[in-house]
Amino acid sequence: MNQFAAFVSFAVVWSLAASLLIGTVNSVALFAVWLVGFLWGAGYIAAGIREADLLLKRWLQMMAGVAVLAVIGAGLLS
Repeated sequence: MNQFAAFVSFAVVWSLAASLLIGTVNSVALFAVWLVGFLWGAGYIAAGIREADLLLKRWLQMMAGVAVLAVIGAGLLS
């Protein structure tokens, strides 16, 4: 199976699982978990487990940095 077919099948199954749970779980929490899992899964398909872990780590660090800057910016603007 080539990488594109693996990615498409992963995306479809991951999205289907999320849509089945959306009625019983908080939508924002589900989206956050879905996004992290999707990012890791795409990285795993593209480059392997070690690179997927590194990609997810860097992405989460970037998101944490953006959140901190947003809180600081909101505090300065208020």
